Amino acid sequence: MRHMGASLSKASRAFPDCAAMASKLRAMNHNAEEQVRSQQHEVTHLVHLAARTTPKGLHCLSMQLTADYFALRPEDRKLPNENKIHDPKLYHYAVFSDNVLACGVVVNSTASNSKNELVRMDDSFLSVIGNG
Repeated sequence: MRHMGASLSKASRAFPDCAAMASKLRAMNHNAEEQVRSQQHEVTHLVHLAARTTPKGLHCLSMQLTADYFALRPEDRKLPNENKIHDPKLYHYAVFSDNVLACGVVVNSTASNSKNELVRMDDSFLSVIGNG
């Protein structure tokens, strides 16, 4: 009990006007909530803006690439350097993503910036990816 009394007296000395402190905290809380609502509204607006300004061809790029691949004749579907796939001297990377365009950029950048000639991908393989 004595510790509780000491805590209460210390609090009353630090904050003599509790009603003013409570109203100040309510005002701060209200301002923070208004900022959150404003930010949520801005995010919604920017998402809609991005959806409206993205070219329609990029919305279905993976579907278009798949359709183009299966439209090819079976002999055209083979990679130009298919024997290099099983070459243990070469490095192989796997990129897992739903973003086909970003994967193409990563593959192109990795291949073009490779310092080791054994790691460097063939230009014809990159042209297959680019022309998809």
